[in-house]
Amino acid sequence: MAPTTSSIGAPTRTRPTLRARTKHGGAFENPSLDLLRTLVFGLGPGNPYLVIDQVDMPDGDHYAQALHRSDGSWVVEYRDGSRSRHFQAFAPGPSVVYQVLAGWALHLPDWQHPLAWRPVFQ
Repeated sequence: MAPTTSSIGAPTRTRPTLRARTKHGGAFENPSLDLLRTLVFGLGPGNPYLVIDQVDMPDGDHYAQALHRSDGSWVVEYRDGSRSRHFQAFAPGPSVVYQVLAGWALHLPDWQHPLAWRPVFQ
């Protein structure tokens, strides 16, 4: 697969094989950035979370996820393999959530930068 350009405008490496899932059980193979945006902005009561798995990693447990809580707050997490590489951050809204998830999906440099991350397990 040839390198792509993200909607954020930065050239990227070849995209990994991804699967996006929602609470409703919808599963989307290699979601486009437009679909990812639609899924993030569609989170809310009755459909509070989105999980994006990188399914082509041999050791598993490579994912990013977002939760839109009932109080209106947003939580984003990512796991890069082991339990010690599982991080969480609070986001101010869906635009930042989308930016982070899209950056993670595309392996953009500094995709983590917009948020203050902390380990989930300490």
